[in-house]
This record gives sequence, structure tokens and C-alpha cells, in this order.
Amino acid sequence: MAFEDTASSTVQQALDQGRQAAETAGRTLKNGLEAAQQYVQEKRRDFDLRELIHREPWLAIAAAFAVGYVAAQIIRRVS
Repeated sequence: MAFEDTASSTVQQALDQGRQAAETAGRTLKNGLEAAQQYVQEKRRDFDLRELIHREPWLAIAAAFAVGYVAAQIIRRVS
């Protein structure tokens, strides 16, 4: 029984650490998004995402890759 209790405790600690990492990453992403939105609102009142994607498609692809990579890392760590 002692081994099972130790294993259960270790698994629970790992899950707690995964949840904490996901929460921290979520807060960081949320803060980054809010900062980007604030910048856009302050500096570029006429910001049009579609126009930006048409003008800078590689930037849009890179941003999509970065978001996907971060999401995959979060999911990988939580799983």
C-alpha cells in the first residue's frame, strides 16, 4: 500500500504542477493579448486585420505557427 500511496501522491503533484503551468501560461497569453489590443487601440485606430494579412502574409503565418506551438506545449505539459 505504501508504494501505491507514494505513486498516487507523485501523480497528484505532477497534475497540480501541470495545472499551475497551464494557468500561468494562460495568464501570460491573456496579458500579452490585452497589451497587444491596448497598443492597437492607442496607436492604430484604423487597424484592419484582413488588410495586415494581405500586406504581410508571412507575418500572419508566423503568428499562427507561434500560437499553435504555444498551445501544443501547454496541452503537452497538461496531458
